[in-house]
Amino acid sequence: MAATLALVAGGIVLFNAREARRAGDLELRLRAEALAADLLRSGDRRGRRSEDEFHLDDESHRLERAGVLGYVLPVEGGRVLPPPPGAFPDLPNVDAAAAALAARAGRFATVTTAGGQARLYSLPAMRNGRPIAVVQTARSRYFVETALARLLLAVMGIGAGGLVLSAGAGFWLAGRTLRPIAHAMERQRRFTADASHELRTPLTLIRGNAELLARHPDRPIGEYGDVVQDIIAESDRLGRLVADLLTLARVDEGRLQLLLADVDLSAVAAALAREFEPLATARGLTLRAEIAPGVHVRGDADRLRQLGVILLDNAVRYTQAGAVTLRLTGGHGAILSVSDTGPGIAPEHLPHIFERFYRADPARSSDQGGFGLGLAIARWIAEAHGGRIEVTSAPGRGSTFSVRLPSK
Repeated sequence: MAATLALVAGGIVLFNAREARRAGDLELRLRAEALAADLLRSGDRRGRRSEDEFHLDDESHRLERAGVLGYVLPVEGGRVLPPPPGAFPDLPNVDAAAAALAARAGRFATVTTAGGQARLYSLPAMRNGRPIAVVQTARSRYFVETALARLLLAVMGIGAGGLVLSAGAGFWLAGRTLRPIAHAMERQRRFTADASHELRTPLTLIRGNAELLARHPDRPIGEYGDVVQDIIAESDRLGRLVADLLTLARVDEGRLQLLLADVDLSAVAAALAREFEPLATARGLTLRAEIAPGVHVRGDADRLRQLGVILLDNAVRYTQAGAVTLRLTGGHGAILSVSDTGPGIAPEHLPHIFERFYRADPARSSDQGGFGLGLAIARWIAEAHGGRIEVTSAPGRGSTFSVRLPSK
């Protein structure tokens, strides 16, 4: 883009320079032809200078001249006679006049005078095939060159501005292009660090308990029933974590596909209510199920069940007292929601609640079995079905997670 601007700017300057000089040469030639015609009509052969078409501005640089000078140089014996001394001793130029006389044709020339460069046009005035004089018109090149210099400065300024804008736009576009990559790399780095931390915790507990058993090989295994149960529990937690990590890895790679079919979401919700009722009762909670019949969607039954499990498991695990409500409504699409009377979520945590490994408060820690991956998976399942998942919550008032799915 910068190169294009430079080429365009150079083309503009060159075009204007050529046209300005061509116009100046045309005016010199026309004025010389007019002077020659007047000379032939009047028969005047005296060297003279037109007085009304020249001025010198003393306030400016002494080279600043405007208008056209016109001279008539007599010819005698086949040679140009020099004019009498004038205000400008370098003009008219006898050598340029002699060259035009020798060529018997008008000729342009650029000469250097005390006042700077001037453009000349010398034209022989012919009578009956014989030259009687050479008409010479001259104009200072100051104004043309000054105008072109100013144009060049203006174009250079515009070009420099264009380069600055191009560079700024380039940096801005590069920033916009690289920002998502940087964010993705940062998310990957955090994901790897968090996953390593979560894997280290159960592995450390398993190793510690195994070393305890190894230090006392002579004791009966029955004395270490609690230790063995801890190893089994941590192994289960480790298995769930690995499964969740593999799920998210496949999601990132785009390799996790849905098996779409007609799904009776009412039946799926009713089955989830039956499965979680004993868990809720064991924790002293009431599980309410408000399920509309005949709600069907097009989706993956296993993934939709997994989504419901994630929401119900979180609600039962983090609610200390009260009730958990599973609600399904139909109509224009389906809305599956899980509400609890738990501690709620502070407003500053809500925008991040679906991020990987994010935990809103210490109450939602891995000590209770959570890794902060379930809601990230739930969001992917909802969005993969063309829906969305939302949360409304306030500290001390519980939380409601709602999944909106399109109709078949």
